[in-house]
Amino acid sequence: MLQSLKYGVERLLLVIISITLCCMVILMLWQVFTRYILATPALFTEETLRFTMIWMALLGSAYCFGSRKHLSLDLLIYMGPIWWRKGLAMLNGIISIAFASFTMLIGGWGASMSAMGQLSPIMQVPMGLIYLAVPVAAGLIILLQALNIVLIGLGQLAPVEEQLTPVEEVRETV
Repeated sequence: MLQSLKYGVERLLLVIISITLCCMVILMLWQVFTRYILATPALFTEETLRFTMIWMALLGSAYCFGSRKHLSLDLLIYMGPIWWRKGLAMLNGIISIAFASFTMLIGGWGASMSAMGQLSPIMQVPMGLIYLAVPVAAGLIILLQALNIVLIGLGQLAPVEEQLTPVEEVRETV
């Protein structure tokens, strides 16, 4: 059940990120069309693209934490036996949760709430809604990392993704 919850959240994030990327491409094409063909650029597109990029990047980081595709140094994890790998993978998750909780969730919520009165220059959207991407991403990171920790502890998820060396990859394909 926990794996299906984790999978469902990750799939939902991928769908949202994909839709966001498609919208960004359409907005960028519209911006180029209005700027170079019509010679009157659409002002809202630049601001919308900037805000959409912020949300997409932070939701993408939450997805990367959940699927364990984020940048990490796994050398110490690979050096030990399975109990060592499990322990370090779980410790990594706990440290990630602590960072996301204190820095992103609490700090991001405070920044978001303090900026609710400030409006964006062109679209007149409260800037707090844009900054809200930080605590939302933090909540998703906390959820997905907690699920990873539990699944690793239960043995339903490998502590690290076993990756083949280039030589082993060639041997497997032959």
